[in-house]
Amino acid sequence: MSNNNGFNKICNDCERFEECKSLSKFKVSSCPNVPTQEEPVQFTPVFGSIYNVAGGDPTTNPNVDFDTVGPSSGTTPSTVDDSITVNSQGVYTVTFTIQLNAELAGTFNNIIFQLTINGTPLPTKQIEFQTFVDGVTEIDVVSRTDQIALNQGDVIRVAIVSTAGIITYDNAALVVTKVA
Repeated sequence: MSNNNGFNKICNDCERFEECKSLSKFKVSSCPNVPTQEEPVQFTPVFGSIYNVAGGDPTTNPNVDFDTVGPSSGTTPSTVDDSITVNSQGVYTVTFTIQLNAELAGTFNNIIFQLTINGTPLPTKQIEFQTFVDGVTEIDVVSRTDQIALNQGDVIRVAIVSTAGIITYDNAALVVTKVA
């Protein structure tokens, strides 16, 4: 509600009322104690995921073989080349999780995975799993999450760098989410 001088009623209670009154063109939004309403920020979520539900043999493919596309928006997940392509520049959280099955009692088993961007391995973004199997089979789940600055068109994969022993995998997931 305005009074005759063009001041909002709330401004009458403001401690800086006299200062505001001296302004040549007073608007309510210039009153320091009246909160202004900002336009809501429009945010479109950007995410993507691919999964492996059929299992895989790390000796048959240089990358983890993904067979199922999960939900996505602003990314291009592909089971054809086992990748997620980001469609906008930003900082992304990249999470890779996989179940490993080491077999044959009395053997040493080892496998190393690395994230790659556009085919370039990231040695600081790797998971190394090694075990000595005491029983018939050992099943473990390993995971890694990183925040990485990516450019539009960057392609993310999980490479299998090396393997020793008898190891297979199941239930792999690669999830990418833009955070900034």
